[in-house]
Amino acid sequence: MNQVHGNGKSSKQARHAHRESAAEESIRHRVGNARDIVENVRDQAEAAFRDKPYLVPAAACALGVGIGMLLGSRITRFLVFTAVGAVLTDLFGGELRRMGRDFVDDLQLRLAEGTDETDDNAT
Repeated sequence: MNQVHGNGKSSKQARHAHRESAAEESIRHRVGNARDIVENVRDQAEAAFRDKPYLVPAAACALGVGIGMLLGSRITRFLVFTAVGAVLTDLFGGELRRMGRDFVDDLQLRLAEGTDETDDNAT
């Protein structure tokens, strides 16, 4: 039979500590695997570029073409212009709204003055 003395907090704390240590160990293992993969890819790339030096310009060309296609696409242009518009709206939106409001108010005053003058001349 399992008998727990007290309120059982010590066993809960022990289970929680065990879970944390298992999670930390799992993360450390994954980080180690990722580092090994990166080192292997780096070593293979260095060996390939050393053995076949013509791959360096070919890889640079492929990268350049890929970036050029990305920047030349309509979707990318749409996203860039949308982002620039959002930034400009945040920076200057309040000032532009104020200028527009002042212009409309001034225009309304001028129109009101113009109608008052024509009414005075008509009588």
